[in-house]
Amino acid sequence: MNWFILSILAGLTFAGARVVARASLRKQGSPLAFTAIHDFIAGLALLPFIWIQLELPTLSITWLYFFGFITFAFLTDWFAFLALQNIDVSEYQIINQSRNIFILFGGLLLFSEVITTSKLLSVFLIILGVIVVMYERSKLRINRGFVFTILSTLFAVIAFSFVKLAIVDFSETAFASFGLLAVGIISFGCVGFRAKEIKKELQLNAKGIILAAILFSGFELSLFLALNIGEISRVIPVTQSSLIFAVLAGILFLRERTRLPQKAIGTVLVGIGIVLMYIF
Repeated sequence: MNWFILSILAGLTFAGARVVARASLRKQGSPLAFTAIHDFIAGLALLPFIWIQLELPTLSITWLYFFGFITFAFLTDWFAFLALQNIDVSEYQIINQSRNIFILFGGLLLFSEVITTSKLLSVFLIILGVIVVMYERSKLRINRGFVFTILSTLFAVIAFSFVKLAIVDFSETAFASFGLLAVGIISFGCVGFRAKEIKKELQLNAKGIILAAILFSGFELSLFLALNIGEISRVIPVTQSSLIFAVLAGILFLRERTRLPQKAIGTVLVGIGIVLMYIF
């Protein structure tokens, strides 16, 4: 299985996880408690697979990368769930595409990945698609959900960079499982280790949290495998196929049908950008 297929699979499972999370968080639960349960269950779901290829770090610096990852992964997920409580999943996915600018130049600065004309064209089309959907009557729609999504996106870019640095000395399944379990524990600590908060969230959103967590565990594993064999500046944009999946799911299942022509044009532009990223 090559990096492109793994990246598409990551995009599909990520979209599914976020659609389910949006459906659950509309009930006004606690995003922090949701993060704690969601990530811990996702980590548990991956735990049986770590024995397939268990490789623990041999270099001490790898553990520093791991702790860097869990710190920013916690911030990524917490702010993502804060965002999904305030905006449609389709809008969340669209704003998320802004990460491609940071990924492109981050890949150059951190990993010496070459910026080619095709990469620039691909990212340009992806960003153009985002702009088409984000603007309404020549104004950028800025609200709490927008701000939370931008923060989540920035933290995700940093977290992905730590993943790329760490998995050369850490098996992907173990890294994903331990990382998610650690994020769950950190989140639980942030709610003061109050079992009542967790119980309340489970009573409100148990089915949604479990389904979203299982889908997210699939996303993490697929993404880490893709990053291990592909360039970060190619892998991350292709995973943004999640935009297409999320917009369609939002329309079909969550009835997010506002500004459909803009969303259609935007998703087509993003799709073309993703295809170009793979072909060239």
